[in-house]
Amino acid sequence: MNVQRLKKNNNIDIARKLSLQSILITISLVLAACQSTPQQNIQKGQKAQVKPVHRVQPPVVKKRVSPDGIQDIDWQITQINGHKAKFFSQWPILSLNSAVKTVSGHTGCNGVFGRYTFDFSQQKLDMQVNAGHSSCDGALAQEAELIDSLQRIQKFQLVGNTLYLLDQSGQRLIQAQKK
Repeated sequence: MNVQRLKKNNNIDIARKLSLQSILITISLVLAACQSTPQQNIQKGQKAQVKPVHRVQPPVVKKRVSPDGIQDIDWQITQINGHKAKFFSQWPILSLNSAVKTVSGHTGCNGVFGRYTFDFSQQKLDMQVNAGHSSCDGALAQEAELIDSLQRIQKFQLVGNTLYLLDQSGQRLIQAQKK
């Protein structure tokens, strides 16, 4: 019986030691985690000096500007097939990125994206575009007409700050103003 009692007492002592060690380790970790940056020794009457943090500013990315006056410009679409363009969640807009030959913009409800080919000297422009799939009240008709017109564009005319996008026969499908 004495052997069993010693084993039982020994197990209790080991459990207490492990429990005490676990508590001490936990407290040490909590205290270490809560420490802030070391305090400077400040004499009575002196003010602490705060060192400025130098943040690195991201580089300024200049928007590419094509010399042709058509690409790399945001064009606000004002007319689609002779009808005034309408505002839904925003005004319809179109932009041609000359670096990667992509079309981006907005139908007034959904984003527009795609690719294009462009020949300034022959005033030729061909687009393959798609639009997102959000639903805006009353926007479906304008969106369908705009996407259909963008797909049919073959030519363009630039008159001042107005861009006319034309089909093969020269009919004006879209009119846009430089933003």
